Amino acid sequence: MMLRTFITSLTAVLALAAWPVHAAYPDRPITLIVPFAPGGGADATGRAIAHYLEKRLKQPVVVINRGGAGGQIGFTATAKAKPDGYTIGIVTAPNLVVFPVQKPTQYKLSEFTLIANLVEDDGMFFVRKESPFKSIAHVVSYAKANPGKVTVGTTGEGSLPHLAMLALEQKAGIRLTAVHYSGAAPTRMAVLAGDLDMAYVTAVDGAGDLRAGLVRPLGVTARKRIESMPGNPTLLEQGYDVVTSASRGLAAPAGTPEDVLKLLRGVVADAAKDPAFLDVAQKQGMPIRYMDHEAFAKDLLRQQQEYTLIWNERASK
Repeated sequence: MMLRTFITSLTAVLALAAWPVHAAYPDRPITLIVPFAPGGGADATGRAIAHYLEKRLKQPVVVINRGGAGGQIGFTATAKAKPDGYTIGIVTAPNLVVFPVQKPTQYKLSEFTLIANLVEDDGMFFVRKESPFKSIAHVVSYAKANPGKVTVGTTGEGSLPHLAMLALEQKAGIRLTAVHYSGAAPTRMAVLAGDLDMAYVTAVDGAGDLRAGLVRPLGVTARKRIESMPGNPTLLEQGYDVVTSASRGLAAPAGTPEDVLKLLRGVVADAAKDPAFLDVAQKQGMPIRYMDHEAFAKDLLRQQQEYTLIWNERASK
């Protein structure tokens, strides 16, 4: 219901956004808030699109990392910013839409105006190469005999990695222990340091460690194997119906003027089909899945419904 109100409000917000806009917009630097620590997939997406925006808008786009609480700190900063087009933010799902279902948040979904979705990234569970765990089946077997002993790194309570962990618990009938970090980069570092047994990260976040031979993938949470890592089987193949992915898009504070939104939406749409930007995305392992603001809103509703079921099953135990 909350997200339906959010979607409905998009039209109202656009209709009411009648602020006069300076003809030279933008005439000063733009701030782009990334709701996670540097070094992760959201950060990579933010910096890539910031560079593209700079070239097109002829103004600096300053990336500010506001990590913590699974993205809530950054989401709140974007939502509460002045709606003048000079502050926009990366928004990630399902985090953005599931947090308000779990407990009260400092932001409301109605405080955002969507620009577009840019990236959709499948995830994977992995361990460091020295780990005794050789497969998801091995983890499940150990966890059944030792409830709560296997630690799993996530990017915050209720975040996508946490929800993926909960889904694995539910499908496998096991109990794991979540350890929350401010972003994918510190989560990865904790695995490599031996402070965690396992972690869930998006394929983009884990690709570098995988190429370097520092980690052992246990399975991807996609419906089919990821082209860039064909030797990594899906959890579906291994008998566990766990399918999760992360959406990374852009939003502005509600009330941002319509002509500013039109400009920003147009530039992001162009980026998604620009060969130079697509080349950058491919090199950084960012799977582009462009959705305009209306399609993005509908997809957020789908994600909220699906992931809330996972959360509610956990909460009912």
